[in-house]
Amino acid sequence: MTIIQPNKNKSLSRIIFVLGGILVLTASFYVFTYANSVGLNQDIKVSEKNLERLKVENAELKNDLFALTDSRRLDELAKEKNLIYDKNPQWAIASHF
Repeated sequence: MTIIQPNKNKSLSRIIFVLGGILVLTASFYVFTYANSVGLNQDIKVSEKNLERLKVENAELKNDLFALTDSRRLDELAKEKNLIYDKNPQWAIASHF
């Protein structure tokens, strides 16, 4: 007499199928997470390069500003515009009343 046990075979197949599905989902999650982290690392590197470039540009602009407001430069500009240096300036005082 042959005994057939279809329920046990189906339950084993179902367990293998569910475990395989969980394995595929977990692997997909890790691949997706890794791809996102690589993309973020590349974005961080690009942002760091832009930050360094902006720091250099800022330093150059500060150098230009300091060169324009240098006291020797201002003295030359005053002579060029025929301005005189007044040690005791008299200011017109405006009344607030």
